[in-house]
Amino acid sequence: MLQNFKTIFYKDFAAFFRSGNAYIILGIYAILSFASAFYFGGYFILDNSSLISFFHFQPDILMILLPAVTMRSWADEYRLGTIEYLLTQPVSYGTAVCAKYCATFLFGMLTLTLSLPLWIISSFFIELDNINILSSYIGCILITGCFCALGCAISAFNKNTVIAYIITIFVLWGVYSLNLDFLLTSTQQFSDEVFAKVIRSLNFSKHYQDVVSGQIGLDNIIYFFSLIFPALWINIVVLEYKKK
Repeated sequence: MLQNFKTIFYKDFAAFFRSGNAYIILGIYAILSFASAFYFGGYFILDNSSLISFFHFQPDILMILLPAVTMRSWADEYRLGTIEYLLTQPVSYGTAVCAKYCATFLFGMLTLTLSLPLWIISSFFIELDNINILSSYIGCILITGCFCALGCAISAFNKNTVIAYIITIFVLWGVYSLNLDFLLTSTQQFSDEVFAKVIRSLNFSKHYQDVVSGQIGLDNIIYFFSLIFPALWINIVVLEYKKK
């Protein structure tokens, strides 16, 4: 099982660089991240002890770029006709799904490392809250894991990479924009503190803001993993359906 995992993982991760897409995605990420921090985030104006000018835009940037990473995960297998060969090999669906997911997730992590020079250089000019910054990076890692899992699952439904990319962006936008606070106003006379906490716990941005503000808790981690594992399960189910 481990050998099959490594084979699929290395093949998919190396494919990013063989096709040249990796360098384009990495370049666009660096441009968007630094441009948004410096020109739109008020980097030189605001108190950036926690690099809030940078982390504020990260969900939006990752929402645009990560679908370009995941769109080929399964769509290319369908397009190239290699899906039949892969599914007839002595490898479980779970192993194949996890290997492809880990390849996209590792590339997402590699993308985030491009921002580390901003952290290092900023430390020479201002006194940084490094604990808060580390917490913010954990938030970006959790978002990357969540977006990659959803993107891989959507790619399993499509043979066209462009369609997979577009659908993934819409799905990620819907997940990120999810805000059920309106239920608190519409049911205000019936709502209580427990009900309010449950509703707010379903809001994606609430959990990201908690982590970025340095208030990371077990509920935040559980929330993101509650999106990752179902997405991977759906991916496995889709492959079983395709096989049949």
